[in-house]
Amino acid sequence: MTRPKVFISEPINPKGIDLLKDAVELVHSPDTTKTTALKLIGDCDAAILRATTIFDAEVIEAAEKLKVIARTGVGYNNVDLETAAKKGIYVTLTPDCNHTTVAEHVLAMILALAKQVFFMDAAVREGKWAARFSPHQMDIAGKTVGIIGLGSIGLEVAERCRAMGMKLLAYDPFYKGNFDGKMTDVLDELFAQSDFVTLHCPVLPSTEKMINKATLAQMKSTAYLINSSRGALIDEDALVEALQNETIKGAALDVFQEEPLSDNHPLATLSNVILSPHCAGSTIESNERIAVMAAQAVLDTLAGKKPKHICNEELLKI
Repeated sequence: MTRPKVFISEPINPKGIDLLKDAVELVHSPDTTKTTALKLIGDCDAAILRATTIFDAEVIEAAEKLKVIARTGVGYNNVDLETAAKKGIYVTLTPDCNHTTVAEHVLAMILALAKQVFFMDAAVREGKWAARFSPHQMDIAGKTVGIIGLGSIGLEVAERCRAMGMKLLAYDPFYKGNFDGKMTDVLDELFAQSDFVTLHCPVLPSTEKMINKATLAQMKSTAYLINSSRGALIDEDALVEALQNETIKGAALDVFQEEPLSDNHPLATLSNVILSPHCAGSTIESNERIAVMAAQAVLDTLAGKKPKHICNEELLKI
């Protein structure tokens, strides 16, 4: 009996592979290009998709047997949900697998910026021991962190910042829970009062490029911007200008408008920026949880069951 084929766009944790390997034939993509996806997806029954590979209408239409696209993570910008739904293909996510992981990364970025960790490291390597007298290092206790978006990650960030003695200021017009900090209905207020601004919201017409020349000008000149959410939330040209002109003190970025970040990108030339390669949600533990959940969605679908965490269910006609 022919086993179903599962397309895997990028390597996943071995725990996920172990779940799948005895039940399916694994089709590992050698790269993340659309061209390769088009070549391999035609006779695959399922796909496990990470953020880099694009499954647009053309790719999905070429997938003659596809029943499920298991997207690792909680974003789905690289998948055409409507086309998938028209073909009766589930698109699933892996929620709550890495919200703690991302929150820890954000806290690490806050501390690294406040304590100038990477800049001090570079100074020591260059023999600049006098950098220890830098006026830029500061305590985070007593400082205000402005959290835009109180989903699971934003709330985890708040919990950790509170434990470090920071003041909490949050903006989320959709949040209905109890927040142990100050809420504001005015985003301008958050920009003006925060020492650190961290983004935890989806890309919507109302949030795309919400960080722009005007909003950057509202921030303190001593403030730092942190983004571990989506690159499209920031107008990168405006941010580069603000960092060069010291409109704000600095930034820490894990996501970008285009990924991977090009070698000659202006952000990579600035000394007041910390950059990481879209890895805030990626640790040994979180990758294991994500891979297992994605693999289980594939197995459930192939067994005729409805998988969990479907994000295009409202569009499906099956």
